[in-house]
Amino acid sequence: MTGQPPDVRTILDQRMALIQAIAAANCEHLRLNQIASGMMILDQKAEEDGASEDPHDADRAANDEALDASMTLITALEAELAELDRHLAAAIERDEK
Repeated sequence: MTGQPPDVRTILDQRMALIQAIAAANCEHLRLNQIASGMMILDQKAEEDGASEDPHDADRAANDEALDASMTLITALEAELAELDRHLAAAIERDEK
């Protein structure tokens, strides 16, 4: 059996796990976006109060970095899903013959 392409059921199981990973990554990205939005509100408040220094620069930089990493992960997972879908289409076509 070694060397044989995976069957449709196996690919569908892999696809489900990958979709769950994408959903989890999207949840994390949303959480990071909410943090960024909260920091923007704090910036507006500080500006209204006349504060000249931003005590949240390091936090903002860390959150921005995490957002970038999160988007990179989501992009990679979506590319993996597209590749898996190509394998699924090939497996379905193979099974129909």
